[in-house]
Amino acid sequence: MTMKIGILYICTGKYYSFWEDFYNSSEKYFLSGIEKKYFVFTDSTKIIKSHNVEIIHQDNLGWPFNTLYRYRMFLRIGGELKNFDYIIFLNANCKFIDYISLTDFFGLNKNLVACIHPGFFNKDKSEFTYEKRKKSKAFIENGYYYFPGGIMGGDANIFLNICKSLNYDIEYDLNNGIIAIWHDESYWNAHLNNNYQEIKDDLHILSPSYLYPEGWSIPFEKKVILRDKSKYIDIKGIKETHQKQTSILKKIRLIFP
Repeated sequence: MTMKIGILYICTGKYYSFWEDFYNSSEKYFLSGIEKKYFVFTDSTKIIKSHNVEIIHQDNLGWPFNTLYRYRMFLRIGGELKNFDYIIFLNANCKFIDYISLTDFFGLNKNLVACIHPGFFNKDKSEFTYEKRKKSKAFIENGYYYFPGGIMGGDANIFLNICKSLNYDIEYDLNNGIIAIWHDESYWNAHLNNNYQEIKDDLHILSPSYLYPEGWSIPFEKKVILRDKSKYIDIKGIKETHQKQTSILKKIRLIFP
């Protein structure tokens, strides 16, 4: 039976500029010889549908909802994603620079994949920037690792069930006026850390080789470069053009009642 991989990619607003390099480098280096299909959530008309690229129109929701609502986005096409063996999300600014096999990335007999955050691999747990508010569904009291939101995925059905759970937690918090400190990343960390003892045997943890920030020098082999977004788009401007979280919440509830 042919292995099928679904790749989830979000590039609303100016982020579309990363797509070409992401796609070309993935086709060259990532899971060579394995059937891959890209699901691109975008408001851009510059990305073209093809035999292995499906475009899902996604409005630009602004900061932080373009990232906070990623699980909701994925669930929009959950029925189609269930037909894949594995699904994986990668940040828009990722660029593959070395060959990566199926076992390298997903491990052996593992159901989930996450990555060690390149900024925290050598930090004490007390420095991890978990959500500390006990009222939040993303609350972590004592964690094990700090995982970036830039890579997440695994067995299609298992990951989609996690997306459902995290989407519920996000909505629960929003209804109580809470946005977790690092948005979708905080909820991902909460799931993996709060359930770590139960899922650790099914979790494949990648090193920072797979999210190696551009311009950094850390003791890992470079597999996937995380390009410096500020060199390509005005990140500060994107964030500053949006109102405070309280007023954004009112707007988003009108869009998603």
